[in-house]
Amino acid sequence: MDVDTAKVILSNLRERIEAGSDGRFRLEGIITKRELEAFDFLVSGSSVESPSSTPRPPLGSPRELKDIGALPAATLAAEDDVALDLSTFDLPDSNVAYRVCLDFGTAMSKATFVNDNEDTSFEDIRVLRLGIPGDQEEVDVVMLVSSIFIDDKGRIWFGQNAVKQAHGAPEGSNTRIDNVKRWLSEGNLSTQVEPIHNPTTYDITYEDLVLAYLSFFTWTVNSALTKDVTEMSVPRNFRRRFAMPCFPRPNAKMVASKLTTLLGEAQIIADTFGNDIHEGLALGRFLSSVKQLRSDKRSYAFIEDSITEPLGVAGSLLSWRSAHDSLALVVDIGAGTSDFSLYRLQVCVDDDGEVDPSKAIALEVDGSARGITEAGNHLDHILKAFILNRAGITTSHPKFNNIAYGLERDIRDHKEALFNMGSVLIVLYNDEVVEISLDEFLEHDAVKAFEASLRKTLCDVLEAVNPDFINWVRFNPSRNLIIVLTGGGAELPMAKKLASGAVLVKGSPVTVAAAQAFPAWLQKDYPDMQDYYARIAVSLGGARKNLIQSLGVATTTGSGMGGHVLDRIPTRGN
Repeated sequence: MDVDTAKVILSNLRERIEAGSDGRFRLEGIITKRELEAFDFLVSGSSVESPSSTPRPPLGSPRELKDIGALPAATLAAEDDVALDLSTFDLPDSNVAYRVCLDFGTAMSKATFVNDNEDTSFEDIRVLRLGIPGDQEEVDVVMLVSSIFIDDKGRIWFGQNAVKQAHGAPEGSNTRIDNVKRWLSEGNLSTQVEPIHNPTTYDITYEDLVLAYLSFFTWTVNSALTKDVTEMSVPRNFRRRFAMPCFPRPNAKMVASKLTTLLGEAQIIADTFGNDIHEGLALGRFLSSVKQLRSDKRSYAFIEDSITEPLGVAGSLLSWRSAHDSLALVVDIGAGTSDFSLYRLQVCVDDDGEVDPSKAIALEVDGSARGITEAGNHLDHILKAFILNRAGITTSHPKFNNIAYGLERDIRDHKEALFNMGSVLIVLYNDEVVEISLDEFLEHDAVKAFEASLRKTLCDVLEAVNPDFINWVRFNPSRNLIIVLTGGGAELPMAKKLASGAVLVKGSPVTVAAAQAFPAWLQKDYPDMQDYYARIAVSLGGARKNLIQSLGVATTTGSGMGGHVLDRIPTRGN
């Protein structure tokens, strides 16, 4: 192909470009093979031998270009132009005295660094400020938005940048993914990403997107460690644990194995791309790096243990400075699920009567693990429907899709404002204003049904276990069943109701008490953590040296149940 031929071909393409109402130029239809060859020829300056020759696949080329600027020269680099950075494998083993626990969340991800500091016997705990490298300090300093967006140029955006890029995308374009973790939880990692999320010609799976997000997560952790732990050198192969939801045991083993590999791969990809991960990662280059990385079998020794989310929370409550023997129901209300697990927790003493943290154990009470899909996201859907109904907007409205999309995009912010301020004022896409008060929202039938579902699940858990556990609490007036509320929904009014008064178990009342919202040992050593403790409790407990060991399932209370309990809010008569 020569220059004149290319000009003729592209002049025809130019005639199909039209100006939209927003002033941007758009190209309707599909780019033909000859047009693409002409584009390649003029951009690269290289000759295309014949019409039958196969052009280089453009990096992130869209299925249907909606904007003439959607295929810049930068995206036409060769897919395999990636040199993996494998230097992490050559580093000496990292110091066993410090570690990080990663909490990959449905809505927000968190990480905590702990240095055992054996010289002073004081735990140096740093909740990493992921929001700074993630460029989302206006959202949260310590929590990282768990969102992904693939733009029409074939670039992947993460966190708050994904939210911003999706906001600025043309109407009717692809949408971002706010719950990529669900494919890990549901075991559907091999599912192909739908066109609504993937506007490129690349066939990608949700495992690809989970790995991409974990690479971004790892990059922010590396960056935060450099800024937050300046007095010590933390190598890139630092030891790390990771939090796990409460899966059935066979599923938990498979997911833990998969996450171990993905988190190891994420470190290599974070090393390879560096800041590019935060500035729009080219999808083709990412896929090429994954293919290279998996061309050899690799192990990632720096990825250590997994810990269930309830055990992480329990580990953050214990001071390890006094004995404990208690029965605690952990209720983790996240964005995607609400998980319930009943535990007998113990920190024992040795033969000399001294506390022995190495003998800390946790027994999950047999039959107590439950999970429901009514959680934070469920409330989002209820609120969205409530607002649309208040405004009288139905699917027959001429701008329904625009209004619904705009509302969906900002619903988390509306929900936060509603529960924090007691009311919220929403301006819809069509400029209609809707005001909602918290009191009327809590009286909505769907919200009451959500509250009832939480209460029913709590009762179901307590009625399903061996009655010896409940009787241990019921027949001793000095004991309460401790309810540990955690997750992003811990402060919701319907959650707090679970941890007050009494609950009926097989017709008889059992007194419950809320675990202290901010443990006494943290109040003393880390008072600044109080505002965000509920959301980082999992990663904090999981990063500590004295990790609660799950010894399986408890079918009976056994003997020796002492009177020591977790820190809890004092109640009348105690």
